[in-house]
Amino acid sequence: MLAISGCSRVTIAYNTADFFAKQYAIDYLDLASDQVARWEPRLEQELARHRSQELPYLAAFFDQVLAASRTGFDTSNMACLTGAFRTLYERHARLAVELAAPLLADLTPAQLNALERRFREDTAEDRADLAKRNLSWEQAKRARRYIKAIEDWTGPLRQDQEQIVRQVTAQMPESESAVIEYRSRKRGQLIQRLKRGAGEPEIDAFMTAWLVDFSDLPQSLRQAGEQIEAGISTLFIRLGSSFDETQRRHLEKRLERLRDDLMELQKQPRLAPLQC
Repeated sequence: MLAISGCSRVTIAYNTADFFAKQYAIDYLDLASDQVARWEPRLEQELARHRSQELPYLAAFFDQVLAASRTGFDTSNMACLTGAFRTLYERHARLAVELAAPLLADLTPAQLNALERRFREDTAEDRADLAKRNLSWEQAKRARRYIKAIEDWTGPLRQDQEQIVRQVTAQMPESESAVIEYRSRKRGQLIQRLKRGAGEPEIDAFMTAWLVDFSDLPQSLRQAGEQIEAGISTLFIRLGSSFDETQRRHLEKRLERLRDDLMELQKQPRLAPLQC
C-alpha cells in the first residue's frame, strides 16, 4: 500500500507525528481535555519549527553518512558523524523539553501523584529485570540487537561480519545499572520541584540541564558514553570495509531514500551545513 500511495514510512510517520505525540502525552500523563487544548498550540508551533529548522539538519546528516559510505568509513569521517549526531540529539532533546515543560507544570496534584507512582514502578521493574541478568547473556543480547539494527540497513550479515559485531559490542561498558539509578534520582528531583509548584521556566531549565546539557551526569556514565561512541565508530569502520557490493548498495539506497524523504518533507528543501 505504501508503494501504491507513493508515501514512504518516514513521510507517513512525520505527517502523523502531532497525533501520536498528543496521544502519548494523554496516555502517559492522563491529561484532561482542557490541558490538551492549552498544549496543542505549543505542539503545533514546535512541530512547524522542527519542519523548517531541524529537517535540514537531519537530511544533511544522512547525506553525510552516504558520502562517508561512498568514500569509506574512517576515523576522520566517523569523528565528524559522531559530532553531528551528538548535535542532532541536543537539538531534538531541546524540542522534547520545550514540549514537556508546559505539560508538567500544568499537572494537577492527582496527576502528579500518579506520575510519581509510575516512576517508582518503572524503576522497580528495571531493577528487578537487571537482577535476573548475567554478563554473558547481556553481551549476547546486545550483539543480537546490534546485528538486527545493522541488517535493517545493509541486509543480512555474513558470519564473519556478525563476529565483528560480537567482538566490538563485547568491549562496550556495562552501564545500565548506573543509568537506572541516575534516571531514578533525576526523576525524583523533578517530582520534588513539581510538588512545590515549580513553574514552566524552572522545569524547562531543570530538564535542559538534565537531558540536553548532562550538567551533572556522573563521570562513570560520561566515560561509558564515550566508550560506546568509540565502539560504534569502530563498527562502522570495520564493517564498512567488509561490505560486499550488495550490502553497500542496500545501505546507500536506503540512505539516499531517507535523505530524499527528509528533503521532500520541507517546504523549502535544503541541506543544513554540518560543522565538520
